[in-house]
Amino acid sequence: MAAANSDQTQWHTFTCGEEEYTVPIRYKDPKKIGYGAFGAVAQMTDTVTGKIVAIKKLIQPFRGTEYAKRAYRELKLLMHLDHPGMHIVRLLNVFTPNNNLREFETFYLVMKYAGVDLNRIIKRHAFTEEHIKQIIYSILRALKVGVFYENYSLPYNTNGFVALQFQFAHSAEILHRDLKPSNIGIDEDSNLTILDFGLGRVAADGDKTGYVQTRWWRAPDIYTNWQRYDDKLDMWSVGCIMGELILRKPIFPGKDHTDHLKKIFEIIGTPDRSTLDEICTPDVVEFISKMPRQVGQNFNELFGYKYAAGNPQPTSGISPVGVDLLRHLLTFNHFDRPTAEEALAHPFLTGFHNPEDEPTLDSLVDEHQNACYNVEKWKSIIWELIQRFEEPVVDADDDNDDMDTDSQNIP
Repeated sequence: MAAANSDQTQWHTFTCGEEEYTVPIRYKDPKKIGYGAFGAVAQMTDTVTGKIVAIKKLIQPFRGTEYAKRAYRELKLLMHLDHPGMHIVRLLNVFTPNNNLREFETFYLVMKYAGVDLNRIIKRHAFTEEHIKQIIYSILRALKVGVFYENYSLPYNTNGFVALQFQFAHSAEILHRDLKPSNIGIDEDSNLTILDFGLGRVAADGDKTGYVQTRWWRAPDIYTNWQRYDDKLDMWSVGCIMGELILRKPIFPGKDHTDHLKKIFEIIGTPDRSTLDEICTPDVVEFISKMPRQVGQNFNELFGYKYAAGNPQPTSGISPVGVDLLRHLLTFNHFDRPTAEEALAHPFLTGFHNPEDEPTLDSLVDEHQNACYNVEKWKSIIWELIQRFEEPVVDADDDNDDMDTDSQNIP
């Protein structure tokens, strides 16, 4: 559905949580999911398809140029990542209740609903090594496809609003930059999806914004040379998530930037001077050189198999080959971290990796990527995108993943 239909009987207005929604009457039974400075999300039932969906209302997206550009990026990215058969949770609908461009004030995004996020599951359940493999494979499979957009801290870090199922990020050259357990949704079939896509930007040379990601999952690249980083940023976050799945707690819970680096070095060790000189700005080299030098921890002892007395089977942890993958993901020098494609080929994921079932997307060419338009121009561009949007044909099979999750559902 594109812009508002002139027949207002096809719409209804109600309050859900703190926000008023005006949506087509096909969407009913609203339940609050999340609310923040930039948007509100509600769970609703699509009476046309019978599916439960998550609907995000953008709150005052045209209050300023940066807000308008953020709204454009989110919509542009989700429309680009519409690709059937690639395990991407698609943009199901986008609409505005406003009748024309002059009245255009907000719009709504309709996505598949994911019942729970990974953060909640980590708090409630331990993971077997097979579950950890499945989760990390799914994340990497999604990252292989695209490299995500600039992070602006979306309004909700909660279950429900699904952007896509991971792999297609990096081949489409989109940097996500906000990978963390609360931004990973899991449905009843154990399919994983990346949540919160208003934060991406197309990967390109040039300066980047300095503040991204919740700190604990943030790559040190943000500190070492914050204006120059690449898709390896996401790979560090995958390593943080993998470590958290093993220990069931964040592995780098820094209180501030300095403490975060300290926590990182306590586990991986302080990089040598040649590494610092290669990837850090001079002031960062000087800063790190003044920190107490850390030798790091033994990864096999920290993340490897743990045994209970009298039990030959491991009760937690992962095998040495899994520890090897984790060590590579948590490499301080981003040049030495694997790409998503390289990580997928690691022996730890042999039972899941299938290159023929891991396709890629064409790069997203965004002519407005670095544009500095005024609000009215951004509003006009977004209006046209909404006008051109066509609802995808969603088959019943689209909700299923090709992985055999029936026999090993994530707890």
